[in-house]
Amino acid sequence: MRVDGSDRGMLRGVTILINPWADPDQWIGAFSELLPNEELEVWPDCSNPEAVEMLIAWRMKRSDLATFTNLDTIFSMGAGVDQWLREGSPDVRLVRLADPAMAGEMAAYALHWVSHYQRAFGQRYDPASLDTWGINTAPVAREYTVGLLGFGQIGRRIGAAFNDLGYEVNAWSRGGTDDDWVTSFAGLDELEAFLGSCDAVVNVLPNTAETAGLLTAERFAQFKAGATFVNIGRGTVVSDETELVASLDAGHLGAAVLDVTNPEPPLADAPVLHHPKIRVTPHISGMTQMATAAELIAENIQRIRRGEAPFPTVDRGAGY
Repeated sequence: MRVDGSDRGMLRGVTILINPWADPDQWIGAFSELLPNEELEVWPDCSNPEAVEMLIAWRMKRSDLATFTNLDTIFSMGAGVDQWLREGSPDVRLVRLADPAMAGEMAAYALHWVSHYQRAFGQRYDPASLDTWGINTAPVAREYTVGLLGFGQIGRRIGAAFNDLGYEVNAWSRGGTDDDWVTSFAGLDELEAFLGSCDAVVNVLPNTAETAGLLTAERFAQFKAGATFVNIGRGTVVSDETELVASLDAGHLGAAVLDVTNPEPPLADAPVLHHPKIRVTPHISGMTQMATAAELIAENIQRIRRGEAPFPTVDRGAGY
């Protein structure tokens, strides 16, 4: 039986439950300091599942979630939320983690890999090529266009980092943007033009019904010849990884960097792990940072206690 707010005090031990994937003592220590008046417990030591009011976690088994019959709010411990939108998950208020510290990490990751390929930092010199020492043939920043596939909080942070360094920045999103420092593309009708105008494309799209399988063989053919593709959003945006490999083998795409794959982690024999033009990193482009994440989540819990709305909440219809 679900109870309303006036009856919550009748439940012994109304609880904020924390389910971190690592360092539980550090997480409970941080939240205990930030929320000294709250009753906090760490999974799996939950004294009364019916009293769990708020859950702070990255993911959790749906069978366990079903025991929290008075759950009101889930705070995701990461930027992604698709794990909370699957069939059988509780239909409660869902709050994303929009941490500027994580967005900054992802911007640094994108800058590293885009500049690595833009400026041919992977090139090795041997005695036969020393006569070209000191000669730079790579395009400078103002001659190089970086495209953001997705332009929310993380996309804007990445785009701003490139813009500050003098790169041309394009942004594609469902509704477009009026930011005057980017060239905006909106909707599927403008996706081909966007892809064909970028020397590097950085994907930061979430996993939704609209974005899953967005990049097909046809779309990879629309990329600018020699372009670099960096995926730090979700692996599901690529319809079939063999189509990405085929575009690289054909010489159309120049390189790909995948921080996310589908499935994740990839199978040991997955072509993306062994292709000479693909670099794979293990979903580390932006990590949840306990100090800043705990502060943001605690601030939202305090808003709820004051009768205010937390933010950013997830639009379940949109999927993010």
